[in-house]
Amino acid sequence: MKIIRVSDPILLPLAPTIAGTIANYLQLMAQQVHLRLLHDCDNAATELPPDWSWELQSERSIQLVTTTQYQYVSTIAHRLGAKLSLNPLKICENLRSPVPNETSIEHCGLELACWYNDSGYIYFQVADSAIDRWLKYIHYIPLKLELQVDRAVPIPTVAIYTHARCCSLLKLAEREKIIALTPDWQISTADRASASSPVAKRDCSANPLLAQLTSIYDLAAERRLIQTLMAVLDAIYSNNSLGVNPRPPNWPKLTIDLAQSWLEFYRYCQIFGEIKRQSPHLAIARCELTAIARRYLQLLLENYLGVSVLWEL
Repeated sequence: MKIIRVSDPILLPLAPTIAGTIANYLQLMAQQVHLRLLHDCDNAATELPPDWSWELQSERSIQLVTTTQYQYVSTIAHRLGAKLSLNPLKICENLRSPVPNETSIEHCGLELACWYNDSGYIYFQVADSAIDRWLKYIHYIPLKLELQVDRAVPIPTVAIYTHARCCSLLKLAEREKIIALTPDWQISTADRASASSPVAKRDCSANPLLAQLTSIYDLAAERRLIQTLMAVLDAIYSNNSLGVNPRPPNWPKLTIDLAQSWLEFYRYCQIFGEIKRQSPHLAIARCELTAIARRYLQLLLENYLGVSVLWEL
């Protein structure tokens, strides 16, 4: 199968939902297709179906790919090609002219590698450095969501237990002086400076702060937890933009998936002991990943399942 890679990375603004950000980019790409049709054919406007843009709404054509990388795949070229009677590859060719972005790569939130195959499937891969920035972003982004409790679903006890374990781990990390917690269970930004110690610098050639690391999360369990967080954020922020006859996310499954992903992370990814002594930047980063998982477990349990969380076992 032939693979065509877009030579330059696509730079997009930082947002809570990666799938939504990619969808916005694809919608702009589709508008470019429309404009070219108008330019090439005087009656193109009359040939376009009135609902041609419906398929571009929200994340209908975007799916997270289960791989060792942070990848999404889009079927938008097939959907749009069918609407416009075009070969899907004609749609994909517009990826060679990325939507202009005035933000430089140093300040851009989301950097994506992009390619498509001869079947018309478009793939996006999020750079590790962009994942680090995204994690920092969702750690502190204000959450102002309306209560959407479904009391008919069973209570996921594993998620309640996992939330309490996250709290216990974070309190232990504070007692061990790895981090300092704020009253709302965030990690104090002032204490991240400890990650720039000489030991940490020997372990990481770049600045070891979480926001600037490019490949700190290398273990499979870490990446699976981050991918689960990606799916959770995509679901939360796309829930109100699903168009006609929306199919709500499976909140119990998402909650259980996040809980089980963190438990696997906790099993395989050490924070204390040798990691604390030899790689303090990694210990801090794993505490931050735990704090993020705890935050969204609480949100899923309380906002979507109507379940009170436990703060200790």
